[in-house]
Amino acid sequence: MAMPPPPPPPFHPATAGGKPERKTVERNRRNQMNALYYRLDTLVRAGGAAPSPAPAAATRPDRLGEAAAYISQTAERVERLKDRKRELTAARAASTTQLGSGSGSSSGAATISVEVQHLGSGMHGILVTGAPPSDGSMFHRAVRAVEEAGGEVQNAHFSVVGARAVYTIHTLVGEQQGSIERVVQRLKETVRGR
Repeated sequence: MAMPPPPPPPFHPATAGGKPERKTVERNRRNQMNALYYRLDTLVRAGGAAPSPAPAAATRPDRLGEAAAYISQTAERVERLKDRKRELTAARAASTTQLGSGSGSSSGAATISVEVQHLGSGMHGILVTGAPPSDGSMFHRAVRAVEEAGGEVQNAHFSVVGARAVYTIHTLVGEQQGSIERVVQRLKETVRGR
């Protein structure tokens, strides 16, 4: 396999008619073909094709057969990878649609967690969903639920971390008995789609 690329063809002056000699044209063609064979062989070897037992003893047809086999294997591998990508994309789209639809299914409810911290007269709520929001509707429903239950939203924002959306809502809650519990319950019902 340690064949160096062929040297460039030597310069021969043209004959009296202005055309190069026939043997010069043939030599140039052979040199160009040898350079192309060498380049193909180098690319196939670099691509990970199985080396033949004795690369120096391999004939040109053998090397071309190896190149053809390598190209067909690579084409099959590319097709398999494209199919796998389509499957993963479809699965991801289906899971996003399922979570984003707001349905109260058990799989959608299991991927949403609500954590609430009581801060004296306030509340700090953190919601984590299984998929980033496509339109932010879950975030707006959560803020609206807190306000409808008697909480005064001071600050609210969401961020996407990996494949999860994290909503943070800071709320002031009145001092009536059970106000915080009512806000928390309403928030959990809303995000779980009830």
